[in-house]
Amino acid sequence: MAVVMPVLQVVGYQNSGKTTVVKHLIEAAALKGLVTGTLKHHGHGGLPEQPSGKDSRVHLETGASISTVEGEGAVVLQSAPGLLSLDQLLDFYRTLPIHVILIEGYKKEPFPKIAVIRNTEDLSLLNDCTNIQLVISAAPVKGLSVPNILFEDQSSYTKWYTNWLKEEGACLS
Repeated sequence: MAVVMPVLQVVGYQNSGKTTVVKHLIEAAALKGLVTGTLKHHGHGGLPEQPSGKDSRVHLETGASISTVEGEGAVVLQSAPGLLSLDQLLDFYRTLPIHVILIEGYKKEPFPKIAVIRNTEDLSLLNDCTNIQLVISAAPVKGLSVPNILFEDQSSYTKWYTNWLKEEGACLS
């Protein structure tokens, strides 16, 4: 039987609370014995921050397309802009000893999503995204066809997540 590695996106506009939600989901998975891999989309324009003057950045600036630094088993991977697609990154993650992949951002991708809504201006996200499975919001959102849990109710949305993991075939301890 093939091992299932669920992928779940957490989407929302800037400062909506996506990272806080992802943090809680990682902790909930860890309590169930699951190892989480995360991918974050830097959607604010420009390149993600890379430490200046470090050897791996020097390698990239000199023409390397990808550079990895390893020390005591910890790894930092950097690549030239545009080298790796999300699909390629997911393929790479699927080779790692992890159980679930959480993606923060990449609103237009087709994976199951949690939408984080901080204010009424953020409601347009619900029309811009597909495959929303849960809405986490600061105030109740009316007329949804999916569950809506308030941002402050961390225990309910982490319970939803562990149930979702079971449904997706993740190996829970």
